[in-house]
Amino acid sequence: MLKQTEGSHAVAEAVALCRPDVICAYPISPQTHIVEGLGELVKDSSLTPCEFINVESEFAAMSVAIGASSAGARTYTATASQGLLFMAEAVYNASGLGLPIVMTIA
Repeated sequence: MLKQTEGSHAVAEAVALCRPDVICAYPISPQTHIVEGLGELVKDSSLTPCEFINVESEFAAMSVAIGASSAGARTYTATASQGLLFMAEAVYNASGLGLPIVMTIA
């Protein structure tokens, strides 16, 4: 069945199908719609047992993703171009540790 949807909602649906254990994000345009959609799915228990963690910065989002992934959780985060710059140091750490973290860069 085909359906028409906004790109951000399509990304949120695709992430939900992957069944992440932890979603950590700092809302920054234009990825805000992605994490809002995922937050709604977690809130209405459509995406259980996923934990949605709202953090105070982009660096914190990647730090939480590193911790969760290190503990064995399937981890997802999203950011935008400027947010990627703010979390750059932590992204290099995640890469160096070889952690499987999925990130959308909107």
